Amino acid sequence: MDAFKKLIDKLNHLDGEKRLKTLEELEGDCVCPICPSYNDCAKEKDENVFCITGKSEGCINMELGCLCPTCPLAQKYQIGMMNNFYCHRGSETEQK
Repeated sequence: MDAFKKLIDKLNHLDGEKRLKTLEELEGDCVCPICPSYNDCAKEKDENVFCITGKSEGCINMELGCLCPTCPLAQKYQIGMMNNFYCHRGSETEQK
């Protein structure tokens, strides 16, 4: 099982509070907030780590540029090269 699948498996087995805490920890390596496609709406809703959580819920509707391939989080889990624009197209799991 690859590193990303292990991460998703771990997240799927955590209860709500522990899952949120783990996602918050992962946000430290996330570049979503500085991506050209990220906007004020996504910021206000505190949307990020789209590679895990899936596409934006109504905020990001245009692909203005993508930093997924350069994201430390994506690099750590070896994702973002084949699939990207997670904020608009869906999570790594959804795009596979």
